[in-house]
Amino acid sequence: MKTESITYNSKSNPDFKAVKKQFEYSINVDYNVILGCPRSGTTFLLDALNPLPYSECISGHLLPLAIPHIVNQSLSADIYQCLSNSFEFSLQDFLESIHKARVGLVHRWLTQGMTTKEFVQALQRKRVIQRIVYKEPFLSFAPEFTYNSLPNCRIVHIYRDGRDCADSLIRKYQILTDEKLMTLRTAEMPLGRLYDHRYIPWWVEDGREEEFLACTPYVRAIWMWKAMVRRCHDFFARPDVIASGRVMLLRYEDLVSDPLKYGEAVVKHFGCTMNDRLRQRFKQARSSSIGIHKRRDAQEIEAAEKITKTELELYGYMGDIPSKVLV
Repeated sequence: MKTESITYNSKSNPDFKAVKKQFEYSINVDYNVILGCPRSGTTFLLDALNPLPYSECISGHLLPLAIPHIVNQSLSADIYQCLSNSFEFSLQDFLESIHKARVGLVHRWLTQGMTTKEFVQALQRKRVIQRIVYKEPFLSFAPEFTYNSLPNCRIVHIYRDGRDCADSLIRKYQILTDEKLMTLRTAEMPLGRLYDHRYIPWWVEDGREEEFLACTPYVRAIWMWKAMVRRCHDFFARPDVIASGRVMLLRYEDLVSDPLKYGEAVVKHFGCTMNDRLRQRFKQARSSSIGIHKRRDAQEIEAAEKITKTELELYGYMGDIPSKVLV
């Protein structure tokens, strides 16, 4: 099974504009997206933003996990656009449904994720939702799809040292083991090519199958980090994307070291102002997991750094390249 890793865009696919359609939905809302390799702090950031007024913060249950993988394959323009349209539709469908769901409102109010005034308005069905904040780490595989699917959406790409990400992924989820490579039923690899009795994830370059299989799960995990951050960098570094002001790059280590400063930058990026409830959430950040990979075997770390040296340097985790938040 051979897959082709591509980025679908209007320049390389002239039929894209011809099939692109604009839909008007009943709920006018601002779209905001948090993406980043799993274990990069996306969950903490979403939880911290939960008290945003007149907002719905959603973890990625609405978009099937396979879609960010599928849109990297060779697709016709109409199939790609169908998937793109379905992204916004799923968010709109969710907004329609929550007007009838009161249990979630009570929980959010009790956990100080909503003011009493807003809670009463919600019970009276007078609450006007102004924005969605949607978190899906695997959209890091498809930053252009995200950018184009949700009109004028604002994106925060949170990134973390890949060596720490991989360490956390292995300790938390035990991903990309030989056993898990025997099936296409994982979030990391719903698509792949059969090599021996195992599958190779589509995001592994052709010709590097033996090298990938020879790696430990930890090194395979950082290989996935490499694929994600490379795709994000290549798209978010485009001059037109930078000029749009729609994308903020956020370093995890900066956020947890100075959560109020960088938390306020995120809140501002999403068109809001900081409040006491948000400050309380951001103050819960902890920096104790920075550099956690150093507990691993030195040879395993060396192997990981060899594979991801370019990306680690690009994001300021190796070499003398400084890092900063870009808004």
